[in-house]
Amino acid sequence: MSDQQDMQPTILLLEQDEETRTLLRYNLRKQGYRVLVALDEEDALERTGDGRDRVDIILLNQVELSIDEFMNMGRRIRQGARLPSYTPIVVIAERYGADMEGKNFMVGESEYVTYLEDAQQLTNLLHRLCSVK
Repeated sequence: MSDQQDMQPTILLLEQDEETRTLLRYNLRKQGYRVLVALDEEDALERTGDGRDRVDIILLNQVELSIDEFMNMGRRIRQGARLPSYTPIVVIAERYGADMEGKNFMVGESEYVTYLEDAQQLTNLLHRLCSVK
């Protein structure tokens, strides 16, 4: 791994949809993040298990399962990757009403749910979480 990669914050992105995955990966890289992509929990654990790769944030795009199920998945990935408990987990909510749009909620010590209004909201949250450590 190069020194430049060591300095870039690394996001583990779990996204099942190819079109969304491609767009998110592109935008995150453009923002200066190193992005590891996983299609599901098993894939994420294969890529990060036993501390193989340093990850600064786990980002999960909620699809079909509940937010709680996705948050639990993030916790299992964090544990399987042997990441510190303060490694942020961010779940991008799938469906929500207009009253939730644009809000971020801290739902655990280092666990967040975001109800996106736009891409800038996600950028701001990730930037803040990378600088918190």
